[in-house]
Amino acid sequence: MSPQIWVVAAGKGGVGKTFISSSLGITLSKLNHKVLLVDFDISGANLHTTFGQAPCSKNLSAYFNDSESLVNLIQTTQVPKLSIIQGFWDSWHQPDISQEQTRKLITDCRSLPFDYVVFDLGPGPSAPHLELFSQANERILVSNSEPTSVEKNYRFIEAFICQSLRPSFNSDGYEKLVGALKEYRTSQKSGYFSFRNHLKSCMGCDFNFFDDLDQKPIRLIINSSRSRLDQDLGHSIKSVCHKYYDFPVDYVGAVDFDNAVWQSVKTKEPVLIEKPFTPLAGEFLSICKHLTNPNLHANVFRAVI
Repeated sequence: MSPQIWVVAAGKGGVGKTFISSSLGITLSKLNHKVLLVDFDISGANLHTTFGQAPCSKNLSAYFNDSESLVNLIQTTQVPKLSIIQGFWDSWHQPDISQEQTRKLITDCRSLPFDYVVFDLGPGPSAPHLELFSQANERILVSNSEPTSVEKNYRFIEAFICQSLRPSFNSDGYEKLVGALKEYRTSQKSGYFSFRNHLKSCMGCDFNFFDDLDQKPIRLIINSSRSRLDQDLGHSIKSVCHKYYDFPVDYVGAVDFDNAVWQSVKTKEPVLIEKPFTPLAGEFLSICKHLTNPNLHANVFRAVI
């Protein structure tokens, strides 16, 4: 059986994607799954630092210039059942990665001997990020309570919509699609407003893309939650996406702010390894239980043993 591919994304940097990605990988491994973390931050990869590893020349750069196969880039970590592939830490500029190269990466990942492959994406909706996001089994969007983070995630969602619908149109049709999105964004409407129906009326056709999102929704995690208000932000974002984009978002949980997180960055040891019996570990266990078994409605777990 091919591995499940999870992609962790966000509209802006600094919201904790690498922390979320690494913690999901560690938690899945503690649940006895074999996990591979792939650092796909094409603007500044640093997942290896999280695990206390030195930068290595065998990274995704070697894969994309055809000097190494993907399997030869896999490195073990101090966590049993958890491996990583380092990203473009040695690039002086963002690499130019085509859609075909991205799709080949996805295909090669699905042939690897793991249960889960978790991609840690860089910030923003670059074309490779959107392609990975569209092809993943689980699409995880990370936000914190900063207004800029929330706004950038809405822009990420809009870019994802446009990228996903683009193959259905020629260039003129796509420009009309983008115009419909702009018209929708600037429209002053009160109450429920269906973006799906707005596009249908503007373009004169239905879109299976939205039906697919009904069946496989984007997952949302609120990071660095400091209050009940921060936790409720996830429900607000979920409500906005339903009200204006007309598709569901699954709010899978909030991760509390913990000083131990930034301290673990300095010590280069993941906080879930250094402090495995904390409420933070329980929050990730609850999220992973939900994602691996959505039909399991359990109470929030408080520790990973």
